[in-house]
Amino acid sequence: MLRKLTKRITNNFGLKILAAVFAIILWMVVVNIEDPEKTKGFTIPVTIENNEYLSDMGKTYEILNNTDKISFTVTGKRSIIEELSESDFTAVANLENINDDMTTIPVSVSASRYASQIEINKRDATLKVSVENLQTERFSVKVVTKGTPAAYCYVESTSSAPGKITVTGPESVVSQIKTAQAVVDISNAEENVATSSPIVLLDADGNEISQDRLSLNRTSVDVDVEISMGKSVPLKFTTNGTPADGYRFVEAKCSESTVKLTGDSDLLSSISELEISGSQMNVSDATADVTANIELSKYLPDGITLASDQSKQISVTLVIEGENSRAFAVPVGNITVKNLPDNLSLAFNADTVTVNLKGFDEVLAEINPNDITGSIDASNFTAGTLTATVTLDGSYKTADTVTTSVTVTDKNGQTTNGSSGTGGENSDETDSSESQN
Repeated sequence: MLRKLTKRITNNFGLKILAAVFAIILWMVVVNIEDPEKTKGFTIPVTIENNEYLSDMGKTYEILNNTDKISFTVTGKRSIIEELSESDFTAVANLENINDDMTTIPVSVSASRYASQIEINKRDATLKVSVENLQTERFSVKVVTKGTPAAYCYVESTSSAPGKITVTGPESVVSQIKTAQAVVDISNAEENVATSSPIVLLDADGNEISQDRLSLNRTSVDVDVEISMGKSVPLKFTTNGTPADGYRFVEAKCSESTVKLTGDSDLLSSISELEISGSQMNVSDATADVTANIELSKYLPDGITLASDQSKQISVTLVIEGENSRAFAVPVGNITVKNLPDNLSLAFNADTVTVNLKGFDEVLAEINPNDITGSIDASNFTAGTLTATVTLDGSYKTADTVTTSVTVTDKNGQTTNGSSGTGGENSDETDSSESQN
């Protein structure tokens, strides 16, 4: 029996083996025709694990170049690939695996289904990061109001709870923070305002700083704004008297430009300013600034009082300005020679005449030396080198007598120096340049 069975198995054994191999190949062909391999691409976000690994070292990170998403391909049977979606895959970057330079983190991609029947092909499986030190700072919260309260109402005080917040984040970002603000709208408010306001962080230029990479212990604070009945009006300073000659009153400088008043609304509506005048505003014969400490209550109309947060006394400085002098180089062509005897000729010994004028700075600044003109009275001049007095045209105020050196020559050839008359003095100096009258 066994021999017959063995004979049956071994009879045409080669053909039987060949048939089996052919059957397997045929099955594989049929399977691949019915369910061939397919490759498909996916893009999914990268999940960061173990954030505390860097934070425990006092550091933080920022993902660069949008590498927080990874693209990859998956190869497998078409029937399987077509069932897969992005939700079937997970990309993980573990901060513990960051490289020594702290610039890249390897990313691993895994499938939640058909993991053993597919092949995941990753092209760029790293997360690029920038790592820097963490910084923690505390900032006082500044309450800022916007809008205008109702008529004859003003902000008495503002406060926030808590008064300070703690900010933690990258050193490069936290170091830019100048102020922390809580903004509250008080438009048309007639009574106290209590609300919750978000924290706004600003740099030194007043630009808002993004909080995306920052951690705040409070992102908002409770704000209270106390609204009181009253009115803020400008201060007007009226001086009396005249400063000393050569001086003038310029302006009143004060520690405050407005004053807060309270009282009946009808009375408040009639007040547009608070005038400060009288003996303390006297500048008679002043040659220097006048300082006065003003008790505001003395200048209030009946029925009007100062607001509770208004300073009761203000300091006022009445600024007194004195004239200055400035030298101008006036071309000699602007100087007219008058009454020069017919037998004489006159030449200036310089191209310009120095004129020292007195006046207030803004007046002197507008003077053009080319516009200054004057004259010399040569009626008493004799031959020689003289110092001539120049009389200016117009209403210029001179700091001293204007003079210039001239050479007077006798047309008849006489060279002896004569005595000068009004407007000139003889000198032993000579000058070769000469101009005739």
